[in-house]
Amino acid sequence: MKTMVTFLVLVGTLLFLAKCKQTVALPATLPDSLAVDRAKYVARVSQMIKGRDQVAVDSVFQNLKVLGGFPAENLVFAMEKWSEALGVSCDHCHVLNEWHSDTKPEKEIARQMVNLGERINTDLQKISGIKSERPGVNCFTCHRGELKPARRKK
Repeated sequence: MKTMVTFLVLVGTLLFLAKCKQTVALPATLPDSLAVDRAKYVARVSQMIKGRDQVAVDSVFQNLKVLGGFPAENLVFAMEKWSEALGVSCDHCHVLNEWHSDTKPEKEIARQMVNLGERINTDLQKISGIKSERPGVNCFTCHRGELKPARRKK
């Protein structure tokens, strides 16, 4: 059951983020340096799992504690989208090229945030009167491209 909920949250997040558009236009001559950095590591990891990209993610990657039950290539895509949603690159949570390492506390925070999103999405299904067939939240719901979500001003 948890695997199915995780998978549905992941798919919902990916679909939502795929529809999101960047609200601040960057000059055509100045690429987003974080996007360039992320693209470099996405390409590197994609090459690393080439031929195993459709294999279950927990059979390809080490030390997954909250995600599992979907193809490995989906994790690479999700990580890229999550880092976009937080306005960071891979090295925010990971020791580069040691993806399994738990050295950085941000990685555990990310795991806890995935669990929080799952709990919220489960609870949303129980609220009657919501005018959405599949209500849900994801990283972008709060972060909107910023590491620290904006707080309501008093």
